[in-house]
Amino acid sequence: MAKHVSADQVEVARNVDLIDYLERKGEPLKREGRYYRHQVHDSLVIKDQMYAWNSRDEKGAGVINFAKVFYGMSFPEAVLDLNAQGYKVKDTVHEQKPKEPYQYPSHYEVNDRTKAKDYLTNERKIHPKIVNWLDNKDLIAQDKRGNVVFKWKQQGEIVGADRQGTSSMKDGRMFKGIDRNSHGSAGFSLDIGKPNSIYLFESPIDALSYWSIKKGKLQDTRLVSMSGLKRQTMIDEIKRMGQEGHKVNHITFCTDNDRAGRGFAEKYVQLMSKGVSKIDLPTKKDWNLELLKNQKLLSETLSAQLNAK
Repeated sequence: MAKHVSADQVEVARNVDLIDYLERKGEPLKREGRYYRHQVHDSLVIKDQMYAWNSRDEKGAGVINFAKVFYGMSFPEAVLDLNAQGYKVKDTVHEQKPKEPYQYPSHYEVNDRTKAKDYLTNERKIHPKIVNWLDNKDLIAQDKRGNVVFKWKQQGEIVGADRQGTSSMKDGRMFKGIDRNSHGSAGFSLDIGKPNSIYLFESPIDALSYWSIKKGKLQDTRLVSMSGLKRQTMIDEIKRMGQEGHKVNHITFCTDNDRAGRGFAEKYVQLMSKGVSKIDLPTKKDWNLELLKNQKLLSETLSAQLNAK
């Protein structure tokens, strides 16, 4: 077993293109838009150098990390394997074309919000008052395909958007995506009062589920979706709060209750000053599942009370 690799070998390994690495290893991948999906492990999706193996709660970035997770290699073994075959290297910053600025496709939006609102309130159990508030604030919309659109707004400008399907596709999965050229470190956010704290989530649905559960307990705070676990989104949001004249007194990590979510939250709570941050995880895997569980318990309790009369 390899025990030592040089810094030069590590640098070469880090720059190997993840898709080329997997294809040359014979892994069956199928392209789906900007993503690739493994055809045997169909919960494994890859985009650029990032991966999410949803059935195993594995999320991460970098070809070395992927080799460790997927092939069970040690760090030195992964580095040597990535150095061995002359794999294609990922595009460098200098080789990439300048990114086009984001332009919200308003022509794709429809006036009717029925399907989007029905999905949020009846399927995801988001409180109807929250859904109506979001609509009035122009933070959500519905597109021509019936998807819910979560608009990423900064100083009134739309800088990106999440899209969430409201009905199953042919393969039974629900569509979920981020608009092309969306601001890389932004995310869906909303303010409750005059914010002096930040609550961080992995998706817009999780943020809204948390608000539905906590209701009036949340005051003077900003709920932020990182659309995953994005360190830069957290950093930029703290900066943006300061630029807008809001002092950040506290940060709460409300990530998923899986290995990746817990690891992210624990890492940054340890790095921050004592008392500045805390972790609030759901008992279920994510905050929407927590909301659905609460709604079920509430319904069962009400039924029992009515039957007892």
